[in-house]
Amino acid sequence: MSAFGHRIWLLAVVLTPWVTSDSEAASDGLASHRAIYGMSLKSADQSSDIAELTGQLLVETIDACDGWVLKQRIALVITNYQGDEVNSYTSFTSWESKDGRRFRFEQKTKHNDVVVEEIGGVASMIPDGGGMVVFNQPGTANMELAPGTLFPTQHAALLIARAEAGEVFVNRAVFDGTTAEGPSQVSAFISAPRDGPRLPGEVDAPRVWPVRLAFYDVASSASAPDVEIGLLLQSDGVVRHMVLDYGTFSIEGRLEKLELLPPIEC
Repeated sequence: MSAFGHRIWLLAVVLTPWVTSDSEAASDGLASHRAIYGMSLKSADQSSDIAELTGQLLVETIDACDGWVLKQRIALVITNYQGDEVNSYTSFTSWESKDGRRFRFEQKTKHNDVVVEEIGGVASMIPDGGGMVVFNQPGTANMELAPGTLFPTQHAALLIARAEAGEVFVNRAVFDGTTAEGPSQVSAFISAPRDGPRLPGEVDAPRVWPVRLAFYDVASSASAPDVEIGLLLQSDGVVRHMVLDYGTFSIEGRLEKLELLPPIEC
């Protein structure tokens, strides 16, 4: 019942605002916002031992002047076929500089109020060179990052730029701070934009790109991804709908509430 563990937080790769290129920041069109998603079990094989899953995901994206702050809180109740329940709670917070060169991250996961995982540290990239991750949780050795590795906001910037240009495939190494195992190779497949689901009270349907993200271990030659995430993604960084596919089971997230946050005085 801990099959997905920290990988739920690969959402950090896309639930961030956009910048204009791999190295330049821009604030036009970005939305600081708070979004609440209802989470439910979409499908499951018996091998997953997950009979039921319900919960809620809270996402906050904030323009902090010198960078972008992402906060995620997810609470799930997972029931197996024997009727046993696990109350899972994960919190994730990150800050990424607007030039995409510095990144701080912290994550904690509890199952039934017992801490089962803590990850935290800082990472940096050198322009036109590699980078380094320094972990303070757990006691993991420092990790080198290959040239071209992106942090979440920078990767999101690349996705939105390629989507606007009409391109359909993006493949990059991304370190998002959700695991001490290092970066993932992320293959993104972008479909043509279409109308997305409306919230109650909304008159116009939002314009969204369907995006499919496949995550691979950078050191593995496996043909199947570790996890896949399907999204309906707006140009301002709001995700209208998500499906997290872990192979033996998948989780659906439906946007239930969206609040645009006022800008911070810098």
